Amino acid sequence: MDQRGGSKTRRGEGWRNPAATTRRRMPVDMMYAVGFICLQVLSIQAAAIQFTKEPKSQDALHGRSAMLRCEVSDPTDIKYSWLHNGQPLENSERRFQEGSNLKFNAVDQRLDAGNFECVAENTATGEALHSNNASFNIKWLESGGVILKEPVSDGEMESSSVVTLRCDIDGHPRPTCQWFKDGVKLTEKTHQINNKERTLTFKNASPDDNGLYYCCAKNAAGHVCSNTNYTLNIIGLLHCTQSALETRRPVPLHIATCNTETSG
Repeated sequence: MDQRGGSKTRRGEGWRNPAATTRRRMPVDMMYAVGFICLQVLSIQAAAIQFTKEPKSQDALHGRSAMLRCEVSDPTDIKYSWLHNGQPLENSERRFQEGSNLKFNAVDQRLDAGNFECVAENTATGEALHSNNASFNIKWLESGGVILKEPVSDGEMESSSVVTLRCDIDGHPRPTCQWFKDGVKLTEKTHQINNKERTLTFKNASPDDNGLYYCCAKNAAGHVCSNTNYTLNIIGLLHCTQSALETRRPVPLHIATCNTETSG
């Protein structure tokens, strides 16, 4: 009994079940397999192109400099290029690629309208990645002249008629306008000024309104004044009386008296 018991004890201490050993080894083998797969995934991810800087939409002033930035995590074998509204962008003195970035020496409200995107291409693998689109909110101010809006021509201008002048200065955002007559600033209290339409209106134009008119406008892009001005010249109505009208006889012109009507 002691021997059997001892035998059992020795068997319990030294004997190993092959099935149990296999079961214990399987998790280790699986861990190696999973680890190998993870390394492959990480290797693939490391080789993929990833942007660390992408171009961002921004405010810009017409005629001023600006920069759109582009950068990837691993620049090895990376070639950068830029698209404007989906078309390859050609370098010029005003706008050109500087390294991976796109530099503007002078932003243009017309030529730089639309979307820009950066393209990063791995020349070794042929893989290419496009950035997000970016655009400029371009603020600009363009000078113009003072023009006659109403009536359509000077020949139709009469005393007591409606006369409207327009300040032909434009910009973004919409500029605020100021009017001047013979160098003196006009106010909305004494004159009919429409800032939205940039107009100055005389409901009953008279010779008292005659003078040289010009305008100035400003917005976030700056301040400009009209490059051509307007001289208003209203001719008053003539009222003539004849001293001998009651005689019903012709009266020489030198006897007739004429007065020019004014608002004064």
